[in-house]
Amino acid sequence: MSLIRKFWTKLLQKLSENQKVFLALVAHHTKGSPGTTGAKLWVSETGETYGTIGGGIMEHKLIDRAKEILTREDFKPEIQTLYHRTSGSGEKSGMICSGSQTNLYYLCQPSRDREIIEKVVSLIDRDISGSLSIDSSGMSLAEKAVNLTQPAIQLIQKSESWTYEEQLLNHQRIAIIGGGHCSLALSRVMSQLDYDVLVFDTRHEVSTLTQNTYARSVKIVEDYQEVGAAIPFPQLTCVVVMTTDFTSDIRALLGVVSLPCPFIGVIGSHAKIATIFEQLRQAGVSTSLLSRLYAPVGLPIGSHTPEEIAISIAAQILQERKL
Repeated sequence: MSLIRKFWTKLLQKLSENQKVFLALVAHHTKGSPGTTGAKLWVSETGETYGTIGGGIMEHKLIDRAKEILTREDFKPEIQTLYHRTSGSGEKSGMICSGSQTNLYYLCQPSRDREIIEKVVSLIDRDISGSLSIDSSGMSLAEKAVNLTQPAIQLIQKSESWTYEEQLLNHQRIAIIGGGHCSLALSRVMSQLDYDVLVFDTRHEVSTLTQNTYARSVKIVEDYQEVGAAIPFPQLTCVVVMTTDFTSDIRALLGVVSLPCPFIGVIGSHAKIATIFEQLRQAGVSTSLLSRLYAPVGLPIGSHTPEEIAISIAAQILQERKL
C-alpha cells in the first residue's frame, strides 16, 4: 500500500469512527524548507497523529494548536506561511533551516467530509485521476483527467482568496521490467519512496514475483516488447530494465525506448551494455534515442547485493528527477 493511500485510508478510518480530524497540508515550499509541497499530517480527536509536515518545533506547536481546534464545532480553512529563520519579515516557524512553507489547515467533519475522503481512497485504489480542491468554503472532489501541464499540487491565490488543488493520481511511478531479486529489492525501495510500482515479467510462479507485495501490480507478458504499450501514463513513469538475459533486455528496450518516459535505465556490466547498444543500433534505434538511456543504470557506489543495487538505482532516479 502506498504511503499516500495509507494516509487517506487511516484518516477515513477516524472519520468512520465519528471523530473529527485536523488536516494539515503543505501547499507550497521554497528551497531549504523541511516541509515540502505535498507533505501531509493529520491529528485525530483522540490525539493520534499520522504523517509529517516537516517536524521540529513547528510541527509540535501545530499539533498543540490542532488539539485545541478539534474541541471546536467548526473551523474555517486557512493558510499560513511560515519562515524558517530568526530574522527578517514574516511569521517565524521556530526553526532555522532556511526557506519557507505555506501550510493549509482544514478540519474534517465526519458528516460533511467522510464521503469525499471515501472517494479519494477509491480513486487512489483504482489508479484513476481526480482533483481534490480545498478553499475557505470547504473541500470538493472531481474525477478529472490528469493535466501534465500543471503541477501535481498548486496553491492558487488571488487577492484575499485562495484554492488548493491536488491531482490525486500519483505522479511518481516506475515500471520495472524483470521480476528477479534486484526487481524485488528495487520495488521495496521505490515503494518506500511512495512510487507506484509496476513489475513485468514473462515467467509464471517465480518466487520473487509472488513475494513482491510492494508493487501495485505484477503483470505477465508473452514478449517483453509488449511492456511499452502496457505502461499507463508513460510521461510520468520511470523504467528500469533488469531481465534475466541481454536478449530479453533488448526486447524490453525496443518496446520502451521511444516512449516519453522521464528515465529509462538498464542494468548490466559495461561489456553487456556495449552489446545491447550494438544490437539496438542494428535494430534501427537512433543514436538520439540511445543517448537517453541510463546504462549501466545506478550511481557508482560499489553496489553488489540486490539491496545495494536498488539503492544505487533509486538514488540516480532521485538525482535526475525534475523538481
